Amino acid sequence: MKKILIIIITFITISSSTYADLINIGAGIGSWSETPQGFMEYKNTADDSSGRDTSNENSYTNLYTWFYIKHYFPYVPNFRIEYSSLKSDGQGSGTLSGFEIPTDSNLPTTLTMNQFEIIPYYNLLDDSFIINLDIGIAIKMIDYQATGNLAIMGVKKEVYNEKGNFIAPLPYINIKTQLPFAIGAEIILKYGALKGSSFTDLSMKLDYKLDFFPIINPGFEFGYKFVDLDAEVIDGDTTSTIKLKFSGIFIGLLIDF
Repeated sequence: MKKILIIIITFITISSSTYADLINIGAGIGSWSETPQGFMEYKNTADDSSGRDTSNENSYTNLYTWFYIKHYFPYVPNFRIEYSSLKSDGQGSGTLSGFEIPTDSNLPTTLTMNQFEIIPYYNLLDDSFIINLDIGIAIKMIDYQATGNLAIMGVKKEVYNEKGNFIAPLPYINIKTQLPFAIGAEIILKYGALKGSSFTDLSMKLDYKLDFFPIINPGFEFGYKFVDLDAEVIDGDTTSTIKLKFSGIFIGLLIDF
C-alpha cells in the first residue's frame, strides 16, 4: 500500500510539473488614466458642409484587462486577448450647407471607443535568453460612438449620433526582460500604416510578482500607454480626417501560473 501511494504521489507531482512546463497562463486587470489630444474633421463638397471636433483634453480613467495562454507545442501559435476603452469629449464647430455655426453656440461632442483584441503570436526567444521576444498579429476590433448636441439660446438639438465598428490588423511585438529585485520590464508595440493612415498602440511597464506562492504568482504592474490614430478616409464627396492621441499611466493587478 505504501509503495502504491508513493507511486501515485510521484506520478501526480511529475504530471503537475510537466503541465506547468508546457502551458503558462496569465491575466491582468487595472485602470488607465488617459488624456486625449487632437481632433476629428470632415468635409463634404456636395452640400458645402464641414465640421471639426476638437478634444477638450479632459482626462478619463478607463478599465483595461488582458489574458494570455503560452505553450510549448511546435507550430501552434500562442494567444493573447486584450480589452481597453477610450473616451474623449470635445467642442464642435463648422458649417452646414454654407451656414456657419454661431461662435456663441455650444456644440459639445463625445467619442467613445471600445477595443477588443485577439493576438496570435510566436515566442521567438524565451526566458533562457536575456530577453523574451514575441511576434504576432494583433487583430483589433473597435466599436465606436460619436455624438454631438447643438445648443443655441438654451435649446438643445442632437446634430449627430453615429455608431460603427471596424477591424484593424496590426503587427505585434512584445519584448520582456528581468531586472534585479524580481522586477520585470516589458514593451508592447502594435503598429500599422497604410495609404497615409497609421495606428500606433504602445505600452511600457514594470511588474513585480510574488513568487513565494505555490503554482500561482500574483503581482502588480505599473506603466505608460500611448495610442495614436492618424487617418484620412475619402468616400465620394466626403473626406474624413482623424488625428487623435490618448496617453497616460496605468496600474493594475496580475496573476500567472
